Amino acid sequence: MKKSLFIVLFLALMGGAFAQNEGVTEYVSALITFKDGTPVPQDSLNRYGVVIQTRSGRMATGLIAAEQYQAFLNATFVERVQPSTRVFMRNSQVNIDGAYVENPYRKDVKAPANKPDVKDRNSVRRDLIPEDDIRKDEAKGWYLGLMLGGSSNKPNVQKTIFDGIWYPYRGLNLEARVGYQFNEWFGIRSGVGMISKNYATKLTVNINGVSQKYQTYHQNQYLQVPLMADFSIGGEAVRIHFMAGGYAAYWLSQYRDGYIYKTTEPYHFTGTTYAFVDGYDNRFDAGVAAGLGLSMNVTPSWQLHFEGNYYHGLISTAKSPSKTYNRTWTFGMGVTYHF
Repeated sequence: MKKSLFIVLFLALMGGAFAQNEGVTEYVSALITFKDGTPVPQDSLNRYGVVIQTRSGRMATGLIAAEQYQAFLNATFVERVQPSTRVFMRNSQVNIDGAYVENPYRKDVKAPANKPDVKDRNSVRRDLIPEDDIRKDEAKGWYLGLMLGGSSNKPNVQKTIFDGIWYPYRGLNLEARVGYQFNEWFGIRSGVGMISKNYATKLTVNINGVSQKYQTYHQNQYLQVPLMADFSIGGEAVRIHFMAGGYAAYWLSQYRDGYIYKTTEPYHFTGTTYAFVDGYDNRFDAGVAAGLGLSMNVTPSWQLHFEGNYYHGLISTAKSPSKTYNRTWTFGMGVTYHF
């Protein structure tokens, strides 16, 4: 039968608002046969995200929102659905100016210059978007995330008789992240986090001819802001990330647990809060950073991340008598949400 009607219907139930945030919706392209009876009302189709492309009698070719496809098969007004393939469309196309538009007044509408195959100049066709283009388009934009993991810090310090030997010590790292993805392979990221830059010292003391070793744990908490470029390679589901940039941090507190040596005997203390000394301590820390990570797409919006980073301090935490630079590794996992 001759084509008699071209209409476009867009629906949004539950996932509709979410799909608009994504900018792209997945559909099942199908040939639909409706049951005999009254014409199917628009709100009934809207319930299932159906976009009718062409229709003749009880038959129609259309796009069915993938999330609602199974429910649409059980709709009371549907007799048969013959699916063909899945397609993607930008939400801006699925409206009254959507996939196919009919000119009800039969006025001449010029076919697009780059679509000479459009024979009916009384209708204008919007092309479906290739899946590869959708993936590239979806990669752009802002994202937020949360990372949780551990840290290990080994200060680079001139050895002194007062502190003995310095050892790396573990801690925690928590970061609230924000970033922007310019394209599929390049983005920038920053955030703010609480990071432990802990270490231990071991001092050997000779008391009355007997050599004894005393160890002290220094727990240092920093508020840190990194800024890094993010380069990635891989596919849609899994990508490998290479990060490089810098950071700035502020030394919030230090707690000590262990022994110090006073005159002729060691002195034990636990959970003591260190009082910073203006002429000795430098509470501002900054340096360069690099990292390696792995991301996995859980949904089109949510990603799971595993990564390790290295922070190389360039500003000494001690003003005197010797220079001390933080050397910190972090490792952990987290999630990001892409808008």
